[in-house]
Amino acid sequence: MAHAGGIDVERQSVIATTRGARLLWAVAGHIFVVLGVIGAFVPLMPTTVFLILAASCYARSSARLHHWLLSHRVFGPVLRDWRDYRTMKAGTKRIAIAAIVVGFTASFFAIPLTWVRIIHVGIGLALVAFILRVETRG
Repeated sequence: MAHAGGIDVERQSVIATTRGARLLWAVAGHIFVVLGVIGAFVPLMPTTVFLILAASCYARSSARLHHWLLSHRVFGPVLRDWRDYRTMKAGTKRIAIAAIVVGFTASFFAIPLTWVRIIHVGIGLALVAFILRVETRG
């Protein structure tokens, strides 16, 4: 397996065989990166989920883009932990749960319909439960 800068770039790379498919995967990856960056600043938008999707798309489009995302100084460590161990660090879990609680609480009061509020709370609780179930590493 090829290692570039300590990152195992071939581990998940299954580059598409046609140029058109590689282009579509790259475009999807770019879209997910943009959504992930937006999610870093908007409370109800996820960051890590979009970046995991971006890494998956880049693995099918370009080893260079895949390596770039996995070696990114901010996003790379979280993505590599998820890819290699399916774990999250304790600090990452705390930040994710705090963002969910703050974001969902703030938006709760903007929802006029009771049944939508109930669904909203259920989604928030499901997200927190999922994060708590993910094994903590480090």
